[in-house]
Amino acid sequence: MDESESKIMAEVAKGDLSAFREIVDRYQNPLLNYIFRYTGDRAASEDIAQEVFLRVFKAAKDYRLLSSFKTWLFKIATNLCLNELRDNRIHRNTIDIFELNEAGFVFLAAKCPSPARDLENRELSSTLKNALKSLPEKQRVALLLHKYSGFSYFEISQMMNCSISAVESLIHRARQRLRKQLTPYL
Repeated sequence: MDESESKIMAEVAKGDLSAFREIVDRYQNPLLNYIFRYTGDRAASEDIAQEVFLRVFKAAKDYRLLSSFKTWLFKIATNLCLNELRDNRIHRNTIDIFELNEAGFVFLAAKCPSPARDLENRELSSTLKNALKSLPEKQRVALLLHKYSGFSYFEISQMMNCSISAVESLIHRARQRLRKQLTPYL
């Protein structure tokens, strides 16, 4: 957490709502994007994000600088997402094919879409969703935090309470598993 965020959190701890608004403005979009990619449900994403910020506000007085603020914030979000999925309050719809394309998982060059190509893309999209659903939770969390939210292995290790080598292994195994499941389609 940089010094400005530290000062802002100190103000939030005093009950300064404008300081809290600054935190929300700074992190709302990246947090919503991460939660949506994790859950695949826009309404649930908004609810979870709201809960994350509520917890930040309530915990402001007890907050201690042990890691970056962003790491702490995304750890809260990840735990809430896991709770939602575990309690079956939302169904996983995961990521669509175009988002995966942006992350470099696949490359689909369809300059002139045709009905056959559209069908192929829908089938691949369905296969990708199923492949992501099949990933163990820890692999999925690590992959999403790294690929979509840009966290380093060190930051992910702090969020997941594991070693950096464990994070590297989780991401590597997730990629291998996805590659194995998707090879026939690529």
